[in-house]
This record gives sequence, structure tokens and C-alpha cells, in this order.
Amino acid sequence: MSEEVTYQNITATVRPPRCAIFINGKSKYWKTAVDGAIAKASEMWGGRYFLIIPTDGITIADKFWELLKAYNPDHLAVFNLTFSDLEVADPKQYKATKEQYKKSWDSKGTPADHFEEWFSDSAAQSRVDQLTISDALDKELIYRLSPFHFTDAIDTHLTRKSGFGYPFTKIAKIISASTRHIGPVRLAPQIEDLTLKLLVHSETGVASEDHYAEAGFIAKPLPDNYAILDVLKHVGGSRLASTVVQDQEPRLDDDFLPNTPFGLSMLHLGQYYRADRHMDYKEPVVLVLGDTVEDFCLYYSLSRLHEGVRWLPLKWLRACNKALNERRVQRKKEEEPRQFTLTESAVLALVNLAYELIEYGHHEKRIQLCSASLNRRQLVAYRTQVARCSYFAASEVSTHIDCIPVESVSTSCILRVFETNNYVNHHSMTFVNGKSVSQFETPVVKNFSEIRLPDHYWLTSLRIEGYQPPSLPKLGPRIVNLHNSTTESRVAEDGIVYQCPSSVIFGNELDAVLVRPKIEMPDEMGLFAAYFEDADVTVKYSDKGKYFMDTLRRFGGLDHLGRFIKSPDTRDILDKFSWTKKQAKGIQLSETPGERGSVICLNESADEQRSYLNLNAFTLSMGSEEAAASLVDDLVGKRIIERGYIFRCERLMHLLGIVSTRFLTSSHVSVATFANSSR
Repeated sequence: MSEEVTYQNITATVRPPRCAIFINGKSKYWKTAVDGAIAKASEMWGGRYFLIIPTDGITIADKFWELLKAYNPDHLAVFNLTFSDLEVADPKQYKATKEQYKKSWDSKGTPADHFEEWFSDSAAQSRVDQLTISDALDKELIYRLSPFHFTDAIDTHLTRKSGFGYPFTKIAKIISASTRHIGPVRLAPQIEDLTLKLLVHSETGVASEDHYAEAGFIAKPLPDNYAILDVLKHVGGSRLASTVVQDQEPRLDDDFLPNTPFGLSMLHLGQYYRADRHMDYKEPVVLVLGDTVEDFCLYYSLSRLHEGVRWLPLKWLRACNKALNERRVQRKKEEEPRQFTLTESAVLALVNLAYELIEYGHHEKRIQLCSASLNRRQLVAYRTQVARCSYFAASEVSTHIDCIPVESVSTSCILRVFETNNYVNHHSMTFVNGKSVSQFETPVVKNFSEIRLPDHYWLTSLRIEGYQPPSLPKLGPRIVNLHNSTTESRVAEDGIVYQCPSSVIFGNELDAVLVRPKIEMPDEMGLFAAYFEDADVTVKYSDKGKYFMDTLRRFGGLDHLGRFIKSPDTRDILDKFSWTKKQAKGIQLSETPGERGSVICLNESADEQRSYLNLNAFTLSMGSEEAAASLVDDLVGKRIIERGYIFRCERLMHLLGIVSTRFLTSSHVSVATFANSSR
């Protein structure tokens, strides 16, 4: 077999891993589970970009499948609540249970000073509303998402006490190697209301004051009595927030969000949109209305994929409208209107923030009101209530709000996260029969003063020009094989991805442990074999398939063959090779002398499809004898056609002026079949 040498342009990017965290959507403590998932994500490099997905362990709602496919996670995790979480989620039950165990402990005469440690450890191990992913859902996750781990889709199990490990990077381990000045870590104030806490923590992240102490950084939370509405406006992106909070200390300046736990999780990471899909001047602001776990997770996951997504709790909206009605009645009675509660004021802030983000309706931006728990008819009914919560005329605001079903919320334009200024690394490699000759020079993270080993991991994503294999389980290790591992490479939506620097790290020399893989590009048969492997289906070429592949090889690939067939001139030549004797005879009777004798059929059968063309036939199709001669030489050189004599008498051939060409048998059959099927 001859060796086929190709040259491939490869673009490599450096990025952190993407992870989707599943929580129990049936748990009544889902808000605490969400906050716990946010806390664990806050600790990871790139964690702000992780998704939170609700499930019962058996099914996932269609919209969340759509979000997962658009996000295309590398890893899947499950967050489970433990009894220690009930100290926040259900303080009464936690206290009563603790007292009950304390009485039992004391009755046994066990030393009292050991109880707190024992109970704390036991509570951290006892699961509450444990989420178990069924075998069927696990297989579906593997089939539809092709994560790194394709034996068991879920590779990480989280609680408040146990977080991510390899191959994730803890931000506390690498923060001191940052090349930008950080200063004190900024934390949100203590918030009692769980809903309000989620609104703030979804933007700031969560961490304890001593979390960054090991790295030498001081964390400073805002005072508990700090104006929480000002925090809500600031983290929501209001440009007016700075004018509101200028008299407060400490101030919420431009350094606040970048130094929060979520801000630090994006250390030296940039968010990128596709320029051909993202049109900022008319991207809508999506306002998710509802109180359910699905509503919050829809908001949270959408806001990781695109800017301009906000959550509006339905109970808060109803309460705010009730307060507005009460205040109107009080004003009519000339009574002093009562003050808005914190949550009612929060609704006013959220609605006005959404209106501010669409530039008050002066341009093409609009508000899209959607919900995972409400249908479109219900949304239309609530649109007026939303508009009433604005400081502007309700009738005017309402005209800029579109009520759309959740299915219509677009995921076509999403952002991707890569290391800053490490998005494009161009390489050119030589491949022989689809296998790279040399090793690929893996790019490294470059915005840190040093790469901490074994604490800093990243993913390299490769895009091979003209080659995008499907995202199939088991295919990644065939393209990039690292240590014969099945968990270190995968085919993602943004290219072929592999784990760096290595799963086995010894010493502190990066050059010694940085993987430099050879790359293999399975052909079409290899890809089909990978697709049908689990079904025990063997894939091989039929006779016509062999002819077709031989034709592709001779033409130099599908693109070249496609251009030959698509071009009117060369397609006309191809059609002449499939003429029957009857068609050729019609040309012999043509009144145009130049067309006579251009296509010859020797067989007496009118249905015989073996035709012969002379140079004149090519000239008539190509428009000039020079172009025809050039094409004939090219096709002969590729062994697509043969040039010779139809009759064995050379003298007779000269007398007739016929120089014939015909397609080689294999190419003739395959090309004629392809041409006929494409008509």
C-alpha cells in the first residue's frame, strides 16, 4: 500500500475543564444543595463556568439536555447534601436531632467534650436526599455527551466536606503564582434569606475567610449590615450602582467582583464568543421567572453560557405587586405608605436592572421573559406585574418584554472560556496515512509566574483543519493516546481535548512530564467502526464502496471530486462517458460539424454505456482546445482516464482523426454511479 502524505494545520488552545454538577431536583433542601455546589465550584480554576443541573437520577428535562449539549462538559459530578447541611437548611430539625444524640451520648457516660467532634464528623458523613444516577441515565449521559470517563459518566462526588480532586486545579494552590495584583479577597456579607443568598452567591461565589489563608491571602467579607441591595445591583451589572454606594465603606468598586471567589476562579481566563454569532447590540436580556429548582438552575446554567441572564423569584414578584397595590390604596387615603420589605425592594432592583441592561428600550435589545415552571400564557399574565415594578411607565416597559416558552430560549450563541492570550497556537504537522510523523508540541499555561506541579492542570484543545470527528465515546484515545489511558482524551464540540501536563507527575520539571502526543486521524471507516463498536457491528466497504474510495484516491479527495462533478464543464464531460449508443448516434446526425464523432459507442447494444471520447469532445465541453488538452493531461496523470486507440489500425485512426479516451473501469463505475445519483 502506497503511503499518503498530508500536511495539516492545527490550532491549539489552553483551557480549564468544564464540569456539570447534578443536584437532586426532588429535594426540598435544593437551595442549600445549590449553594453547596456553588461553594465547591468557587474553589476550582474555571469553576464559575461550571453548570448546575437538576435531576431525579432517572431523567433530565429536555431544556437541560440542550444546555448540556451546548456546554459539552468534560466531567460530570454529583453534589449530595449531608446532615450537617441541615444546620442552615432546617435549623429546627438539626437542633432537635443534635439534642437527641446528646442525651443518648450523656446517658452512656461518654466524655462530653468528645461529643461535638463526633457529631460533626458523623453529620458530615450522613447523606440527606442522596442523589443516585440510574444505569440507564448514566449510559445516556455517556452516549450524548461523551465525557472523559465513559465507563461511569459521573467521576466526582461532592459534599460540603469533600470537593474536587485530580484533574481539577484548586485556585488556592495557584493564586500566589498569578501575575496580576490581587489584594484582599472580597466576600459577600452573611445573608439569612436563602433565595437572596443564591442571587448574590451565583455572581460572587462562596468561600470561608480562612480558605485562602494557606496561600497567604486575607479574605474580607462585607459587614453583615452592609446594604445588600447595593450588592445585588453591583453584581448584577448595574452601571448606576457605583453612584448609589459611594458613601458606603468598603466601597463596591471595579476590584470587587474580580476578587470574589468566582472572580478569582476565572484568574487569567477570558470569555470568548464566536464573532459570526454574537451580536451584542441586539442580544436580549433573559429574565427567568419562577421559584422552582428548575427555574433557578435554568437561570444559573444559562448565565454561564451567555451574559445578560437574570433570575426573578415569582413569590417576590407577587409580594411586590401586592405592596404596590397597598401603597396605592394608602395614598388614596392620604396615609403614609409603608416601606418596602427587603425582598420587595429586591424585585424593584431586579426589574429596573433588566430595563437598564436593554438600555431603556432605546435600541434593539429586548427583555425575554421565560420560565421552566410557567407556560407562555402564564408569562403573559405576569408581564404586566413585572412592568409595574419598574420606575418607568409600566405601559412603556411592557412593550419591550417578550414572553417566550422555555423551548425557544436560544443556545446558539454561547461563550467559551480559555486562558487569556492562549486561544490560538498554530502548528503545521506532517501525517502519513493519517498518523502524525512527529509529536505535537503541547502549549502550556503562560499567564502565571510559574506552573505549580503537581497542583496545576489544564486541557489542551486541538482543532485540525478539515477534520472534525464526531463526539463519540472511546474515540478520543484513538486520536490522542496518552499512556493507553481511556480517561485523558476525548472528542469535544470544540476539538480533540487531552489532559495536561500528565496524569503521572514526578519531580518539578515541567518539560519531563508534559505530554507531547502523536496524533492519529481515523478515516471514515475508522469513525464508522467506532460508532458501531458497542453494537458489535462490523463495518467494511461494499464493492461499490471500494470503487468509490478508489475514485476519491485518484481525484485527491472528496473536495476535488466534488468540484469536478459540480463544475458545468467537467460535469458535461462526465455525462458524456455515460451516454448510450442512442445518445451518441444523435450527435452523429447533428447539423453542427464539430460535434460529429466526438462520442463513439462501438457496441451494437443501444443500452451499452461504454463510451469513448476524443479530444474534440473535451474541447466542446471545456470551451477551448488548450483547456481540454490540459484537463486530459491532468486526468491521465491521475490514472482517471486512459489515452489510446479504439481501432487497432493506427493508419485508420489517423485517417479518421480520432484519438480516444476512456475512464478506467473502477473509476468509470464509481463516478458514473455518483453522477447518476446526484442528478
